[in-house]
Amino acid sequence: MFSLLVFIVITVLLIMRLNDILGMNVGFKVDVRKNDTFSKDSSIEEVYRDKEKVNIKDMFGNYADFVPHDFLNKSKKAFEIIFEAYAEGDKRTLKDLLAPKLCNAFSMAIDDRNSRGEKLEGILVRFISADITDVSANDEDVFVTVKFITEQSNVLKDRNGMIIEGNSDFVENRTDTWIFCRKKNSISSTWLLYEIIDA
Repeated sequence: MFSLLVFIVITVLLIMRLNDILGMNVGFKVDVRKNDTFSKDSSIEEVYRDKEKVNIKDMFGNYADFVPHDFLNKSKKAFEIIFEAYAEGDKRTLKDLLAPKLCNAFSMAIDDRNSRGEKLEGILVRFISADITDVSANDEDVFVTVKFITEQSNVLKDRNGMIIEGNSDFVENRTDTWIFCRKKNSISSTWLLYEIIDA
């Protein structure tokens, strides 16, 4: 009885944590505010300084009023949860935050690691920076590219607990470029991680 109560409490806390970034049980939602669009954000102005101006309203369809700072804050939370879920082999959490193709790739990597009895211990120390570097769209989807620079510690251990990759005393600076997407004309404002670009 006591163990069941502990399980319920842990489950509720996890749901409350995920609820900060999940929308309709998938992806993460970004606040919509009037008169606060890409054109007023310095990082976006930098991206398009030497490019043809982009009609953000046409690009985003029903989601033209996009708040870059809110998006970056939510994407950082998504980064943390995806980072932890991958290290812990939590495929259920990953399924809620990743596009199907990427989720399948993560799942295969986790299964491969588990088949060898290996354990990944990852620590996200801090974010050094997070910047929107590109926005684009096709007929169906909108894409936002974010470059994360973080301090991380990653150690891979074998089934006997011996380190086979990494160093628990070493913190490295990593640059990761993630592409998030959402449906262009959907009434839902949820985003999923679509692709990770190798640095």
